[in-house]
Amino acid sequence: MLDLPMALIEGTIVAVLILWFTRLRRRGATALPPGPRAYPLIGNVLDMMVPELWEEAQRWGKSFGDIIYLKGLGFGKPFVIINSYEAAVELLEKRSLNSADRPGQRWDWALVNMSYGEEFKKLRAPVQKFFDQSSVLHYEEVQRRSVRNCIRSILQTPEEYELHVRTAISTTIMMLTYGHEVKSSNDRYVSLARDGIRELVLAMRQGAYLVDIIPWLKYVPEWVPGAGFQQVASNGAKLSHDMRYLPYYNARDSFFSGTAVQSFTSEQIEERLGADGKLSKVDEDIISAATGIVYIGGVDTSVSAIMGFILAMVMFPEAQKRAQDELDRVIGGDHLPYVSDRERLPYCTALCKELLRWHVITPLAVPHAIREDDMCGGFRIPAGTTVYMNQWAMHMDPVEYPDPHVFRPERHLPAPGERLQRDPNKVTFGLGRRVCPGKQSAENTIFIMATHMLSVFNMSKSRRADGSIIEPNVRYTNEGIIHHIDQFECSFTPRSDSAVGLVTSTLE
Repeated sequence: MLDLPMALIEGTIVAVLILWFTRLRRRGATALPPGPRAYPLIGNVLDMMVPELWEEAQRWGKSFGDIIYLKGLGFGKPFVIINSYEAAVELLEKRSLNSADRPGQRWDWALVNMSYGEEFKKLRAPVQKFFDQSSVLHYEEVQRRSVRNCIRSILQTPEEYELHVRTAISTTIMMLTYGHEVKSSNDRYVSLARDGIRELVLAMRQGAYLVDIIPWLKYVPEWVPGAGFQQVASNGAKLSHDMRYLPYYNARDSFFSGTAVQSFTSEQIEERLGADGKLSKVDEDIISAATGIVYIGGVDTSVSAIMGFILAMVMFPEAQKRAQDELDRVIGGDHLPYVSDRERLPYCTALCKELLRWHVITPLAVPHAIREDDMCGGFRIPAGTTVYMNQWAMHMDPVEYPDPHVFRPERHLPAPGERLQRDPNKVTFGLGRRVCPGKQSAENTIFIMATHMLSVFNMSKSRRADGSIIEPNVRYTNEGIIHHIDQFECSFTPRSDSAVGLVTSTLE
């Protein structure tokens, strides 16, 4: 009687061992992707600490191929960097359900950091609806008004053009999201969001990134020398809360007092009001998170894009001239372009596409996380791997884009006998189930800003008193995942009195 249970136990153990060895053999039969040599204990930590990892990964690609494998510290999770569009589509698009997660991140209420699941889908739905193609057309006048105000400010104080661009983008998003009118660059909620984003970036630099590659750091107390990133995380937690809730509470209170301007927040409140005219705690959490991510996701990326546009116009005056000629011919001088004019302005449209290729806003994009063991390019990608989509390498691929460092909008115009190069938007806004929901709105913002500025200004290199040219001193700042161009010296010259009149005749 006692032998039967023991036989069952022994049989179970044998079966488990067989399954385990089978799994090991199956894993061993499929190699991991190649990558730079990993060292004992520290893995590839030192390789990953370079300032511009995306460029280093592109160089690694010459030795290791399109898929590069990096080991974390000790038994930490591995990392994969994908350099080619085709491999990214294979893993992130065709098998998007398995690759739609995010690695552990702070600020996990934000849609961009949230793991894929029911909560993610519940939160994404209203954001997707707010930004769908039919909805964004209703926001155009808000965008145009902010851009006209920006151009008027540049006319008055051109030396502060970056501040004016940031204020214009912030104004648009705050009005659309909360119905809040921004009257100055010192606006309370704009300042709160700006400080919050900076704190998030600092946390990513000093904390989250290090904790990802050195997992045991999260157990280090704040009082330990060198553990300042823990304090950064603590400060960031408060700002994260304030960014999420304070602008929302202000918009909510305006709604219930009857003074609200129509916005994303007011629409969400109307949809979710209960029979008693109140909102549940769950509804408030959903609305505050959805509205908060609209601001976080839109401001810095759009500012980076417009700064890239100004630099491109300064450095490549022939592209600027051709775009202005098209605007003069098609639009004339009686009004500024509308989004509906895009089809009649193929060169300006191509210019906006080339901008997103030439100035790579998120070089390594937002990382994905693999749920279960997967395959890509014939290599095994282990469960839990953090995957970076190297947008820099894809946009700077000399095979797909000859002379990739040259700003050339003609790449995106069909020509007889020439191959049309890949639309950069297929890469810029992500792949799979994490494609940016604000894609259409971002494209409209860039188009309106670019065509308005081209209509009013000639943007060029500055000159000294003796007439000699001042070459721009271009510096880049890597703010979290965003590759930002610092303000550089340049000149904004009105094209004509009539062009200036397009933005000054109607005061806002």
